[in-house]
Amino acid sequence: MHSTLPHPLRSLLFVPADSERKLSASLKSNSDALIFDLEDAVPERGKADARQLLSDFLAQNRDSMESAFLVRVNGLSSGHILQDLATVIPYKPNAIVLPKCRNVEDVNRLCDFLAAFECALLSDKWETSVVAMATESSEGIFGLSSYRNAPMRLQALMWGVDDLAADLGAFTSHVGKDLTAPFSVARTMCLLAAAQAGIDAIDAVSTTLKDGDHIGDEAMHAKRDGFVAKAAAHPSHIDAINQAFAPQEHEIRWARSVVQAFSEAGASGVVRLGTAMLDKPHLRLAHRILCRVDGDD
Repeated sequence: MHSTLPHPLRSLLFVPADSERKLSASLKSNSDALIFDLEDAVPERGKADARQLLSDFLAQNRDSMESAFLVRVNGLSSGHILQDLATVIPYKPNAIVLPKCRNVEDVNRLCDFLAAFECALLSDKWETSVVAMATESSEGIFGLSSYRNAPMRLQALMWGVDDLAADLGAFTSHVGKDLTAPFSVARTMCLLAAAQAGIDAIDAVSTTLKDGDHIGDEAMHAKRDGFVAKAAAHPSHIDAINQAFAPQEHEIRWARSVVQAFSEAGASGVVRLGTAMLDKPHLRLAHRILCRVDGDD
């Protein structure tokens, strides 16, 4: 299946769907993707109005949007998800963000919904991707291993903090800049589950309005660990995230040197680069870096 979610993505900005001002302002963002939020950002009494506002906004702006277009719908048990999908699928979202995802069965259920709406509304001419928010409950944590055999629509797992904190009854997720143990485990398990499934891992939003250096440090640490992108709750975070996740010149030079060294070595599984001995895992990492620079081709 062809993914409708562009790559590479570095930054994904959550935009409340019930604010005309914030919807309009999002078009000026440098974010690689916009996630229009019909879930947590919208109070229960405002769901219907938010759907209508988002529909009107998309009718005017979808064709001219430069950023990837995602929608966080309400959860499978909310009673809103079918109305959410009926509202947004006609505008061909690149992906649906599924909150409160417990395991791959929740993804399969969403995929069934998507297939039905695409058939009815788009004549099967669009295949919407899925991003699962996979750590918003303890049940979701224990379901992470199930994504190994996920449907092709699933393109990424995103980990989150606030819903998990509420589920655990945790007053805080951090001590200083460091995650406390339960949240550090959830973050790591999400990263490993995405790697096992062969899909992207997206780092959680930072809900604090701190300076760009702080956000940049968070993003750099996420990239260091293997996340390919970071979500944001505020437009001021985007530039720091984009800069952190952009391939750095020294990384690109290293990756091209590794590929060249293996090419010149022929069938050898080990090569020397300067004073370092490299093997196949280094080549895989080099290809991964260059795919984000040159594309999958």
